[in-house]
Amino acid sequence: MSDAAHDRSSAFKGLLLILIGSLFLLHRFYPELGIGHLIRVYWPVLLIVWGVAKLIDHLSAQRAGGVRPPILSGGEVALLILTIVVLVGFAVGDIVRKGHPGMRINVDPFSEKYSESLEVPPAKIPAGAMLTIQTGLGSISVHGGDVDQVRVSANQSASGHSEHAARERMKDARVILDKNDGGYLLHVVGQESFHGNIAVDLDVQVPKSISLTATTPRGSISVSDIAGGVTATADNGDVEIHDSGSDVTVALRNGDARITGVRGDARITGKGNEVEVSDVAGDATLEGDFYGPIRVRNVAKTTHYSSQRSDLTLLHLTGRLELDAGQIEIADVAGFAKITTHNKDIEVENVTGRLQIVDSHGNIVVHCSDPPREEIDIVNDSGEVDLTLPAKAAFEISAVTRGGEVQSDFEDASLKQSNDSDTGRLTGRVGTRGPKINIVTSYGTIYLRRSS
Repeated sequence: MSDAAHDRSSAFKGLLLILIGSLFLLHRFYPELGIGHLIRVYWPVLLIVWGVAKLIDHLSAQRAGGVRPPILSGGEVALLILTIVVLVGFAVGDIVRKGHPGMRINVDPFSEKYSESLEVPPAKIPAGAMLTIQTGLGSISVHGGDVDQVRVSANQSASGHSEHAARERMKDARVILDKNDGGYLLHVVGQESFHGNIAVDLDVQVPKSISLTATTPRGSISVSDIAGGVTATADNGDVEIHDSGSDVTVALRNGDARITGVRGDARITGKGNEVEVSDVAGDATLEGDFYGPIRVRNVAKTTHYSSQRSDLTLLHLTGRLELDAGQIEIADVAGFAKITTHNKDIEVENVTGRLQIVDSHGNIVVHCSDPPREEIDIVNDSGEVDLTLPAKAAFEISAVTRGGEVQSDFEDASLKQSNDSDTGRLTGRVGTRGPKINIVTSYGTIYLRRSS
């Protein structure tokens, strides 16, 4: 049997064409699905398609009494390469969109994107009102100012085989301001279309004294100079909030968050990438899996971060918290600090209050510029502990490492140090009236260093 016959008898090429066509069809009519994300998660389906095709070929050859087709023919290799290129194109496009949510990438080679402004008449709302802003697809930018109106600058965009076709579709989109029991709702209607959704980006100027809720399932949110509370929800986009006069709440599913200048509490939940929070007069709370880095600075009250791997509580963070996939760095905490994590290195500098650290499979470094005034408790598993104290510090210490040793720069007569075959130990007191220091680790050295 010839290679051509083998090639014709294989079902693999047909299944690949069905797969490619299905992806283009889904992207055309349901772009909000995020085809690139689905490909990155479910790419093993390609191997399943190959296996199913080869099984069909084998069974067909058995029934026909012919020779089983080869694993891959020349035509199948070419089509497989084309399929991989298409899949990579979808995935890259999805990544770029997430990095730049306002950018729309069109995979359909036969259509182009067109955009135009959308006129929205200004409307008055009272001071202190509650305003909700929603768009089904697009970014939202809100600026507070000394005005008594809602002033909207809208830009809509759509893809089509011709400019006329795209503009005909965009005629259905409108921006409406409605009054309801809870306040006012500024929203976009007519965005959904059988031929693809219409993106509408909103740039809104509002009275500074309002309270604001902004929501977009696909797009970024930017808010500045709002005296009332701010709530922002973005499923696929970044959120930036600056100079808020009250509490700020942000919910993410995929994107970055940057919050600065909050006179109330700041709260971020969900999951995403980079997070930056600074200058918060109340509490700062981060709950979820953020793949970072995470940077928090200058929080007047309590900073709390919790995820599947870590739980941190810091009181009066006058300095900084930086956290990424493998490391936690904390500097200048005026109150207590409690850190629980695993598989991370930890560096802590200048915690005035009580310090509690629980870690595993990571090294811990603690540096105190001033003598400690509260207890220090460190529990580690399979890692080193490095503690530096001033020469004038007074403290009572119990340090034990199993499978390691203890090294100390302090030589007070009351200190008892021993390093047996499998256990290192340091106990005793330096000076008088000092706090207790308890250190326990395994398979790592404990260093007690003295700074000048």
